[in-house]
Amino acid sequence: MIGRLAQIAGAYFRSALQEEFAYRGDLFGNVIRSVLNLGTAIGGVVVIFSHTETLGGWTLGQTLSLLGIFVFVNGFVAMFMSPSLNRVVEEVREGTFDYVLMKPVPALFLASARRFAVWHVSDIVLGAIVLGVALAGLDVRASGWGVLLFVALLACGVTIVYAIWLALTTLVFWFVRVANVTMIFNLFFQTGRYPIEVYPFWLRQLLTFVFPVAFVTTVPAQAVTGRDPSWLVWVAPVIAVVALLAATRFWRFGLSRYTSASS
Repeated sequence: MIGRLAQIAGAYFRSALQEEFAYRGDLFGNVIRSVLNLGTAIGGVVVIFSHTETLGGWTLGQTLSLLGIFVFVNGFVAMFMSPSLNRVVEEVREGTFDYVLMKPVPALFLASARRFAVWHVSDIVLGAIVLGVALAGLDVRASGWGVLLFVALLACGVTIVYAIWLALTTLVFWFVRVANVTMIFNLFFQTGRYPIEVYPFWLRQLLTFVFPVAFVTTVPAQAVTGRDPSWLVWVAPVIAVVALLAATRFWRFGLSRYTSASS
């Protein structure tokens, strides 16, 4: 079953790749936009550190490492998650989601892995480059355990983002227009480009336990930059598993309340 689903996802990805390269001008323009957005973000961090030596206890190199992680995760989400889940919202609103349910493939799989914005691979690559350059400047010597911990925490962060995005998408079965809700999440997600320590106490709690952005960027950055890891490092896997289970269960509940367009 897993092999079959992987083949289907691969076919969708190849189709998206062909579509992307059919419009090379748009592809080139999108890549340039990614570079400019990253340059602006780095410039903002550099300007801040021209007036201070640390930001919430984070040095320039550590903050740039965190920014690299944010750009990487944001690119991954925009490439693999958002297109498919946003398509579900459109299909429910247009009454064409029935065609998804008629296919002999789990609806959750099709809702999550049908559409890909391939050009966002530029964000993934740029984020990895920024992270690598920043770590080189910090002269961090990563052990095998440190790399494994970082990868595990990064996977937890991506899982948490997916769970939140899936839960917000599920709301479409009750509220046809959920664009405002996802926009609010995007606003909170953008706070992840800075260490969570720079925010007021109440906002730190919100970004840790309600919109857990801290687990997406700050916690993995702590592990990879040599900072003393907080207790959140050990909570991250629990949050990721609980969030994923809750989101998938909420999806099944929402799907059971869905009224098809043909009813």
